[in-house]
Amino acid sequence: MKNNYFILLVLISFFAKAQTAITLSNSNMPGSGDTLRYSNTTLSSLGSYTQTGTNFTWDFSNAVPTGQGVRNFKSALLTPYSFFFLNINDYGEKIADTINAGIVKITNYYNFYKKSSTPNAYQVVGAGVTMSAVPVPAYYSNPDELYVFPLTYSNYDSTTFKFSTPTTTALPLVYSKTGYRITQVDGWGTITTPYGTANCIRLITTQYSQDSVKFNTFPVKLGFPNYQRSYQWLTTTSKIPYLEITGALTGSSFNPTTIRYRDSYRTFAGINEVIAENNIALYPNPVKDKLYFKNIKNADIEVLDLSGKQLLSIKNNTDESIDVNALTVGIYVLKISTLNNVSQLKFVKTN
Repeated sequence: MKNNYFILLVLISFFAKAQTAITLSNSNMPGSGDTLRYSNTTLSSLGSYTQTGTNFTWDFSNAVPTGQGVRNFKSALLTPYSFFFLNINDYGEKIADTINAGIVKITNYYNFYKKSSTPNAYQVVGAGVTMSAVPVPAYYSNPDELYVFPLTYSNYDSTTFKFSTPTTTALPLVYSKTGYRITQVDGWGTITTPYGTANCIRLITTQYSQDSVKFNTFPVKLGFPNYQRSYQWLTTTSKIPYLEITGALTGSSFNPTTIRYRDSYRTFAGINEVIAENNIALYPNPVKDKLYFKNIKNADIEVLDLSGKQLLSIKNNTDESIDVNALTVGIYVLKISTLNNVSQLKFVKTN
């Protein structure tokens, strides 16, 4: 009887550990009516993100949220470009209300996605912009397959894409890109962030694109390589990546520029942001030229962008302000390190 009991315990322990990788399909992707919130964070608060494996545990519970955004998906028929994207399986996501790109001002910028059955994939199929109150659609003649299904551990896919804006007097230029995407699912297990813990797969997807721009007033086409990489942790319920780290790829060097994770609603301190436990205050916030602070003496100070890249460093600070005039407009993190503590405060740089 004792031997049987021991064997039973061994079997229970084995099956408890013998988990399998999850599998994703188009039903796990964003669709009409999905409103999905995420938080931005810094790379420095994540720790190592390149490690992977089977039945692996990724613990990013110490990620520091620095701001939030929302991804809204709606039926293409409910967007300003409904006449151009008529497929009921097309979904629009507004990327920006307004973009000032030098000589051109763009409003109502949308990307359009499709849940395709042939091939079985989640694709980027086009974009829409408005210029001088005129809606202008742009299409992929060869859609970009973001994910090919069924998507599970050890999948490896290589797909091609081709995109171009239309040749029209409504646009001062023609932008095009052509290339291929390689996606590999290189791990599975569980992931933990401040949002929670979930079963996941981990993938690396890399876009190798040759982009070109041709201005109507300039006859020569300007071309340049555009290589982008993204580390993603996907779950069956989050619709968007549970965590994603994206950036530019130059040779073998990866430079993360955006780090964000699926999250619920959070509130963030605004003007005169304060960390009460250390009695630290920043002002003014937003700031144009000089950022002043209180109770930061004999500390190492760093200014980081939202990817965690260090932009400014002052060792053993003795002043009560720093000059941030050289920073571009955006959100930054002031990291204060003492012998006993490390604090991070967010501030906004304006013109």
